Amino acid sequence: MKKIFLFLSVIWIFSACSSDLDLSPMDSQSELNYWDTEEDAQIFLNSIYADLMSAQDYLYFNALSDDAYTKAMEEYRNIASGSYGTANGVVAGVWSGRYEAIRRTNIFLNNINEVEEITEDQRTAVTAQARFIRAWHYFNLIELYGDVPLITDEISIEESLTLERDDSGAILAFIYNELSSAINGLPSNYPADQSGRITKDAAIAFKSRVHLYNGEYEMAATLAEGLLGDYSLFPSYADLFKTENESANEILLSLQYIPTFREHNNQYSLIPPSLGGYANFSPLQELVDAYPTINGYGIDEPEANYDENNPYQNRDPRLSATIIHDEYTMKDFEGNDIVIGTSPGDEPDGLNFSSNSTPTGYYVHKFYDPMARNQVNSGLNLILIRYAEVLLNLAEAKIELGTFSQADWDATIGAIRARAGLQGDALVFPGNDQNLLRGIVRNERRIELAFEAGHRFFDIRRWEIAEEVLNGWAHGIKTDDSIVDDGYIRVDERSFDPAKHYLWPIPLSERDINDNLTQNPNW
Repeated sequence: MKKIFLFLSVIWIFSACSSDLDLSPMDSQSELNYWDTEEDAQIFLNSIYADLMSAQDYLYFNALSDDAYTKAMEEYRNIASGSYGTANGVVAGVWSGRYEAIRRTNIFLNNINEVEEITEDQRTAVTAQARFIRAWHYFNLIELYGDVPLITDEISIEESLTLERDDSGAILAFIYNELSSAINGLPSNYPADQSGRITKDAAIAFKSRVHLYNGEYEMAATLAEGLLGDYSLFPSYADLFKTENESANEILLSLQYIPTFREHNNQYSLIPPSLGGYANFSPLQELVDAYPTINGYGIDEPEANYDENNPYQNRDPRLSATIIHDEYTMKDFEGNDIVIGTSPGDEPDGLNFSSNSTPTGYYVHKFYDPMARNQVNSGLNLILIRYAEVLLNLAEAKIELGTFSQADWDATIGAIRARAGLQGDALVFPGNDQNLLRGIVRNERRIELAFEAGHRFFDIRRWEIAEEVLNGWAHGIKTDDSIVDDGYIRVDERSFDPAKHYLWPIPLSERDINDNLTQNPNW
């Protein structure tokens, strides 16, 4: 394991030195002359796993939605507010990062057959994992940029400078083919010392997601339905995100972290200053308001009996499992109970009390890791695919098909709500009104998957509601000082232009070196 992470460190160092579309000699054999043993192949494959998603993007893509705000990550904040252009660092970095990762998968796939000291079953399994990862990258690219170059081989510097954008529909067909090949070659499980690898069911779940995103509801439902019964919802929603439960049956795929060897620093941006944190990622009031009361009604519905003066009482328990709010009781790193005050003037965690404290009145509890080496460095895995998402995929697909039934409710949304601790009417099938059901499943996705892998960022785009939720002010808690917006403080003014913002621009740095790359509309 130490050898694997040493190799990863070398890979990351070389990646950090590159910029834009990677221009290193892709036809060079200097990095390929160790393709001899099964261990060689596994070490290189591990470096490809590290490319799936950065911990930074995992977290801050959520700040590009109506769920969160970042005060210091300017490039992300500019995308959220609509004030970004073709030179934005995140736009350019995601493009170059994905293509660097694709280059590595292409190298792997082009050389895995050269490894002689490996069984054919092992070769099939590692090849299938690489195909999944390559499909993962291309899915993210077409979701963000639309048409992009499709590269499936190692190419020269000269070739990289003449690439053209391929039709996203053709790339989607390629993704489906890659995932079908992966599903056929992936094992259902691995030995205990290989936990965290991509399984057949993870590929099926991901393929269901891709079909759902593209409005292919029959296939999305069929794939999701095929996983019913093989997995279960972990009994406690709050405990699912703890280190000791990283092997829970609900989890199909995670970004793998190991204390000391490979850690991330997301926690520092989430927890209050009293725990040593810096509130660089803060939940918005708009997300808090999305959590229903414990009986399942929205806070604006009379049946909810919502009390604005006691806003966190009798709410969906996922609210407190996810978000630290005023007068919140939690454990510190020594296991002692502490109370977090987030109201204006509360020291040191109150609203804008210092440069370290929250600008919205909220912090994040969901990924709090009291077992972390320190306040900054956490080895907590970050979940990419879990069974709850599979159930939500199934529910949404059947709702859109108009075939959602009482049995479907019980197996999906009803089960998710029951696990969360909702009661009464929240668990009762509301009938077959498609618009009502659509609103329910969309809100369930928002609160169940909050802050995980940018789900909300992608959802508001595929549903084409971004111009509704990303125009105007994003808010924080209600204060006595505010005289606007019913007392809820204004945090960030946002603008979303549907004529251009549904796709990111092709980065200026890429078009500067390649005239063949066309630009997306209105950029």
